Amino acid sequence: MTARRALESGFSAVELLITLFIAVAFVATGYQLYSIIINDGGEIRARARASNIAYDNLRRYVTQTTDPCTVFTPNPAPTVPANSGLSNVEIKVIPSCPYTSAAGINTTRIEARVKYGSPQKEVVHAIFVN
Repeated sequence: MTARRALESGFSAVELLITLFIAVAFVATGYQLYSIIINDGGEIRARARASNIAYDNLRRYVTQTTDPCTVFTPNPAPTVPANSGLSNVEIKVIPSCPYTSAAGINTTRIEARVKYGSPQKEVVHAIFVN
């Protein structure tokens, strides 16, 4: 009887194949989740860099608004740092006068738009100066 039990112990070939199949399914699923997380992290970092560039340029030109609703040309021209890590970058700083009132209370809106990547994505920051 002990010899018979020795033959019955352990995995059969079918059990081993099923276990390996399940293990491969878990590894494949884990790899897919890992690649999704890595790609999303890269997109988030790029968006954060573009947001920082837009905000820095926005704050640079707020001081050039001396009179409300006086549209000006940003001087010096808006720039993107060479080490930004972004590809296909465009930046625009647009001053405008969206709100005027009869009482003479005017507000200047300064908007910084950064387009980056391929396909292009856009980050916009704006501030109102009175």
